[in-house]
Amino acid sequence: MAESNPPRRSSAVRRNGTLQSCEPCRKAKLRCDHAKPVCGRCLLKNMAARCFYHPAPMTKSGASAIARVSPVAEDSRRRQLRRRKLDSPAPLVTSEDVSLNVTPLESPEPSFLGYMGSTSYSAVLQEHREDLPFELNKIMSTDTPTRSTDAVLPTNPARLQCGLDLLKLLYGLPICEALIRKFYAWSLVAIVPFTLLEAIMESLRVTFDGLDADSNVEAQLRAVAHRVFERSSRPLTSNGSMSVREYCDSFTGDNLRWEALGIVFATAGIASMVTPDSDPDFVDAATDGRSKDRIRAQIVEASNICLELCDHPAAVNELLVFYRYNDVMLKTQQYGDTSFQAWRRLSDLASTVYAAGLHQESIRANNCPPFLQEWRRICFAASFYADKCVATFTGRPPCINYRYCTLTPPLDVTENELVAGGDTFTQAVSQLDMAGWHPRKEYSRAGMIRLRFLVAVFREKALEIALGTCEHWDLVQKANEIIGKARATWEACPARLRYDARAMHDTEPYVESFTLLHIYLDHLHTIFLLERSVVKQTNSGHDALFSTSRHVLSIITRISADRDPVMDMTRHYAWITLYYGLPSASVLMLELLHQTRDVGPRTAVLPRAEVIRNLSIFVSSLSWVARPGQGNYHTCKEVEKKLSHILDQILDPQPIRGEVFDDATSGLYNFLDWYNPTGWDFNMENQALMDGFSSLDGGLVGGRAF
Repeated sequence: MAESNPPRRSSAVRRNGTLQSCEPCRKAKLRCDHAKPVCGRCLLKNMAARCFYHPAPMTKSGASAIARVSPVAEDSRRRQLRRRKLDSPAPLVTSEDVSLNVTPLESPEPSFLGYMGSTSYSAVLQEHREDLPFELNKIMSTDTPTRSTDAVLPTNPARLQCGLDLLKLLYGLPICEALIRKFYAWSLVAIVPFTLLEAIMESLRVTFDGLDADSNVEAQLRAVAHRVFERSSRPLTSNGSMSVREYCDSFTGDNLRWEALGIVFATAGIASMVTPDSDPDFVDAATDGRSKDRIRAQIVEASNICLELCDHPAAVNELLVFYRYNDVMLKTQQYGDTSFQAWRRLSDLASTVYAAGLHQESIRANNCPPFLQEWRRICFAASFYADKCVATFTGRPPCINYRYCTLTPPLDVTENELVAGGDTFTQAVSQLDMAGWHPRKEYSRAGMIRLRFLVAVFREKALEIALGTCEHWDLVQKANEIIGKARATWEACPARLRYDARAMHDTEPYVESFTLLHIYLDHLHTIFLLERSVVKQTNSGHDALFSTSRHVLSIITRISADRDPVMDMTRHYAWITLYYGLPSASVLMLELLHQTRDVGPRTAVLPRAEVIRNLSIFVSSLSWVARPGQGNYHTCKEVEKKLSHILDQILDPQPIRGEVFDDATSGLYNFLDWYNPTGWDFNMENQALMDGFSSLDGGLVGGRAF
């Protein structure tokens, strides 16, 4: 539906009540018509690039609003700066400042709008391009440069200052590269190819090392920021004959883009969340725990700001999808899986996936080198998986619908085989079995991401039943059909990737076993959701639900004895305990409580001693699984108190009135009805938790294993 967008009047009002003038008109003392984004006078004089509305025009440049920061943060920043001195400290601005000061961009040309599907306004002509006259076909070509593709983003002072501050922060925090390298040394599900990240970090090293420390470093970084804006205003292109080096050169070095810098910030932020405070690099960068927290907060805010600078159509590419995915993961750890910040970023990620055309593989396959095609598959598979995790956790419909997507999982090949290309890649592909798995014994990141993607496909089908409104389905038949296919797919996976197929005496590294455990719990949770839907809708199938719940609970209690001295996994422990363990423990605890209270036939017979033993371990683990100061700490304490009270009633039943029984379990009933999240408060992450078990709704903070 088309809309006209006339220039709008400035909403900024001066102290005397008159409308604010743009900077060129104000300085020249000329009458301004106050139109935005460009006033009429500047438009007539071809001064559109210089026309902007300063938020505080009478403020001296040395005290720019961009440079606001607390004295503590400024002192921390001075300690972290390299020994090369900048002309002035560059406190990090906030994303709110950026959004207020960035001038909206000019509307792009139609050929610059990313993926357009078969129902779009231009689809008919695009699908019959070969039947059109040559001249018209050339005009319709998306490869033909247009005014918007050659245009440079308006680098007004506010936007340029934001970019400069990001470069100064990265220049003064060399720990970012150390964090990323350590993270990739152990993570089996990091989605950004390390080849790509290494090219970006090497490019930044060369750029920073090339600065003349004896002259004005800030002026040199300002020139770099201006160049990054110029390169970022042009779309990222690729062709079928492009090599990995050529592809990386298109967004590094002199072609450095904000999307590439954002990947560094978001990845470093994720790495900082799992790096212990005792890490030598962290100790060297920050002398105390509060300084370490400030470094984490700075990196998170830098990722926010960099995303604002990428908010233009030229940035719609796989780099931005990689960036947005890592930013979503960062937000879930910083603010929580139920936070609005994480949900909003997830929606942006889904929109970027669609706009970049990553959901339809055939669109770009003909003009895409093999390595890039696989990287795009990894990018889509990871985004698809994250979408299903957050949808499950919040009880909201997924943002990426599998019915509109090409569900081709990435190949089970290593990054080295993919980057080498040629005969090496061809040989690796030829060794894949009929199901697409490689017979090697070692793990590959692509293999792990492939397995998570397959699990996520069945998760969305489970969510259709749990959250959907398809009342015409035979629920029991449909649920059993999905469970059967999910189990068959799981059993067809290589034994090395299946946690349930590992021998008890296996001594593989902790991180590998933890990653496999996490994926296996995802598989079991899909089955749990389906079985719970059957019980909820038909009041049948209790035995299957109790069996799955017992299995999940036994796994959760076993991981409490595992520890990794290298990585700080406490955020992941707490999240797994609450997300996977709590629903299963609640189901079993409620059943035992009913059996203790009610006299009569039972729907199922539980091994009481085993269940009580595991429930006791689970309740005990809630007292230490999250540390003080972490987002899950108060939630775990509230859950521990509630479950301990109910467990006491099971172990030592006392005659109680009906209303007392209802008070003890009402929170559990509310939690188990989590398919209807209408009563959830998604803005509670910074508020005190309410009394009662229902406070879980807004308090869980993410700790997904990456």
